[in-house]
Amino acid sequence: MGRAEGRHGAPRQGTPPPQDVPGDDPRISAEDRQIGASSRMQGYPSPIPGGKVHITNAPSVRTTPPIPDARPEYHDANAHGVDPGSATTRDRAEVMRGPNTVHKDAPKPPKSGHVPDRPVPVPVYIVEEGSTEETFRTNAPRHITLNASTGEPLQLVGRDRNRSRVLLLNESASSDIRFAQAPSDLTGGGGALLPWPSNSYLTLYTQDTLYAISADSGTPKISVISEHDQQW
Repeated sequence: MGRAEGRHGAPRQGTPPPQDVPGDDPRISAEDRQIGASSRMQGYPSPIPGGKVHITNAPSVRTTPPIPDARPEYHDANAHGVDPGSATTRDRAEVMRGPNTVHKDAPKPPKSGHVPDRPVPVPVYIVEEGSTEETFRTNAPRHITLNASTGEPLQLVGRDRNRSRVLLLNESASSDIRFAQAPSDLTGGGGALLPWPSNSYLTLYTQDTLYAISADSGTPKISVISEHDQQW
């Protein structure tokens, strides 16, 4: 007895399986049948009991990213010192090709938040290279016995670009001292006075010459300290 026969030799009775007939669904066009479209495929009601449409990907939504406002073009900081004039690159392009009206009817994209303004760039030129040498400060202390007012002024210090300052002290206990930049300034009692009662150094920030002489008939001593900045 075959499998298709019943207990008494009769064929088994049951629900016949659904048939995939190309023309059973009027929604399937002739072109779809040529490529194998069937009523069992996605998008059509499935004849299989309990059949469900396949899960598809979520539809994508086209979004427009926010675009900030265009920054203004610079007119005063072109490379190589080229003067751009009053027209910008966009102005010249619109003069040659006409105004850009392709997207005039398109919806405006959303604007982003406030963008802070950037400072206008300023060109910087290196005019002098920095020195890599170290500075060493030194001094030269000494004392000089001056001539009387009837004699010749003596030079205390000469011109020195590396000198930062000069300190003077009158060592006499009775004679004043007068000093100046040139000997001729001391003629007839000229120049500045360095009195003998002073007990501290007078500081002068000068790199020029200094001459001194006694203000009377005495021969006072004057202490001179020269401070220098030397390069190593």
